Amino acid sequence: MMSLRFRRINYPMRSAAGILCILVLALVAGYGIGAYGLKAAIALAALGLALTVFFRPELGFWASIASITIGQLIRIQLPGSDNTVIINDVLLPVLILSWLVWVMARRSWKIPASSLYLPMSLWVIVMMLSLFLNRSGYSSTELLSGALYIVRWIEYAMVLFMGFSFVRSRPGAKKYLVALVWTGVITAILGFVQLKLFPDFSFMVPKGWDPHVGRLLSTWFDPNFLGGYLAFLSTLSLAIALGKKPAEAKWWWLAVAVMTAAIVLTFSRSGYIALAAGVGLVTLLRSKAILFLMLMIFAAIILFVPRVQERVIGIRSIDETAQLRLVSWQNALEVIHDHPVTGIGYNLYKYVQVQYNFLNKTSEHSASGSDSSLLTVWVTTGTAGLFIYLWLLGAMLWEAWKTWRDKKLSSEWRMYGLGLMAGFVALILHGQFVNGLLYPHMMQAMWLALAVALVVRQPETT
Repeated sequence: MMSLRFRRINYPMRSAAGILCILVLALVAGYGIGAYGLKAAIALAALGLALTVFFRPELGFWASIASITIGQLIRIQLPGSDNTVIINDVLLPVLILSWLVWVMARRSWKIPASSLYLPMSLWVIVMMLSLFLNRSGYSSTELLSGALYIVRWIEYAMVLFMGFSFVRSRPGAKKYLVALVWTGVITAILGFVQLKLFPDFSFMVPKGWDPHVGRLLSTWFDPNFLGGYLAFLSTLSLAIALGKKPAEAKWWWLAVAVMTAAIVLTFSRSGYIALAAGVGLVTLLRSKAILFLMLMIFAAIILFVPRVQERVIGIRSIDETAQLRLVSWQNALEVIHDHPVTGIGYNLYKYVQVQYNFLNKTSEHSASGSDSSLLTVWVTTGTAGLFIYLWLLGAMLWEAWKTWRDKKLSSEWRMYGLGLMAGFVALILHGQFVNGLLYPHMMQAMWLALAVALVVRQPETT
């Protein structure tokens, strides 16, 4: 365990000057709302949230987790660009700055030893090099787009380090883990509401979304990404339920049931594969009786739900959706063949797709990546980037495995380690059919789950 120490910093809000600032802000708020109405109210609400996050970073950290349930409902267009960002993309920079001040004020920051840090650092270096080495082929605006997404990846990776500060102990780890699973349960429930009220999503096609009909999308607007996320959390929840006494596991079983039902209604084959891989691995290693029961349930669903039957059979055949995915893979491999060593630059694939006539415009939601996370990594950062990213995924699996095999931990936390390992396997498989491993909400959940795993293994936690 490493420990960094800083000089104590006092917050200005504890002084008379802080009270004066509040009075001035109140006057400004009143004038702004009176003069500009709703726009001023929204701007002031955003400012209030930013100030709250800055002075109470742990509240901001909770808010960033809760925002996962908002999904794609709120998207912000970046000025002068076709890129959009979600709430967390705006919240995290303020939160990180606040957290850094908070860390210095506490005068110490404990960092658990981990195999993650070296591949994380090298991956950031490779992303930057991919932009630098390919800079001559893009405009300054396009290069800025790629750089902003490198910053975005770093911001989400910082969830791991902020997690060390806020999780702190095993009781804290339990709270954050429950909160993470609640994001899946709430998003699933919102998906049931969406399926009832908005079963046809064709009206969102002009905004760049796919015309899904009769599929559970929830606030994420995409059944495939949502299916992978819920499969990850279902796997974690199942493992924890199996590690608890029956009387203590009721909520976890309920969470598994709700999220699994939502996955079924996404009609996402990648989601089905992720769920089968995660649940299958946990039950195979822990309870073959539960594995047999799950197989019977899945078989019954396939037998009695025609659309699920159609989607599952489609895994073995090449239907229209599968054909589009094959085309996406072939396009990526063609570009990789032309740029095998350094790639074409991180997050610049959409501009290359237009150059190769794979797409007509860069504003499509799927333009930035291939229908495979590893192919996206390969095409954008080259062979070196692919190797380092695989190293990073291997380190994630290793940390989960160490948590599972740590005999000093309780059965609950050891099973969490197994669930985390199986969940990562599920996400890696899922990420070969959609670009899920680089999806913001997925990255946030992965890093927070890893922070929990590293904290609970520390001997000083209680």
